[in-house]
Amino acid sequence: MNEKEKVRQVADSADTAAQEAADSRWFERVARAGFLANGLVHAILGATAITIGLGQGGGDADQAGAVGQIASQPFGMVLIVICFLGCALMALWCLVNAFFGSASLRGAGTRDPQQKQGRKQWIDFFTMVASAVAYVVVAATFSQFVFGGGADSGKTSSQASTTVAKAPGGLYVLMAVGAVIAIIGIVFSINGLRRKWKEELRRPRSTITRFLVGFTGVVGYLGKGVTLLSVGILVAASAATGDPEEFTGIDGALKGMRDQPFGPYLLLAVGLGLILYGAFLALRSRYDRMK
Repeated sequence: MNEKEKVRQVADSADTAAQEAADSRWFERVARAGFLANGLVHAILGATAITIGLGQGGGDADQAGAVGQIASQPFGMVLIVICFLGCALMALWCLVNAFFGSASLRGAGTRDPQQKQGRKQWIDFFTMVASAVAYVVVAATFSQFVFGGGADSGKTSSQASTTVAKAPGGLYVLMAVGAVIAIIGIVFSINGLRRKWKEELRRPRSTITRFLVGFTGVVGYLGKGVTLLSVGILVAASAATGDPEEFTGIDGALKGMRDQPFGPYLLLAVGLGLILYGAFLALRSRYDRMK
């Protein structure tokens, strides 16, 4: 066996191992903890948004602030480590499925637009990659508390946007990023109303559970969508005014929302939506097909 055949054999073995991992039931079960971890963060973030809307302060209304509240509880660090591992494994599961599993582009089918299989595979692939990125971000937030004792994400967001703005064409890049985040928020809201997420879930047997999944899914997606839309608008506006230091992430977007006409009421609605999105993710950990 020559060197080229040995390399091909090793590559085939790695490919087979990755596909087996993508189909592993134990891997899937452990990765489902990522849904619970992400749901917990959104629920705490929603509760913080509600306290801000009620004029009671609420602390930092962002992911780092939510994780910090978990860390302050008894056995909080144990829970944070579990959440970190769950999110990291969920990100890994998404990547493995994007490149080796059910969302892989291999065997994507025909390019004929009348047969949408090839197009659907591309959508599934990018959806999985985007989900992996989202869970990497959440895992990174947990890791800051596991390894580094936490961080001020608002300050980090401001520093990052300022650094980008100083680069050639940086303000235009920030405006484009803001537009993309806003569009994602709109897509989230539309998908919530159209219940696109139902395609990814098993049908619960209980009528009450089906109602809870439907209600938390629609309202939760709307809450998440409005939050992302607000963040996107804030990013674009801070870049357009030439003052990127004003961008302080989700915390700045939600507190900026409070200062608008009817802002407290909108913030209460968004907070409730985020809590319900967290509840939806908890239900999703049980009913997501993960295939």
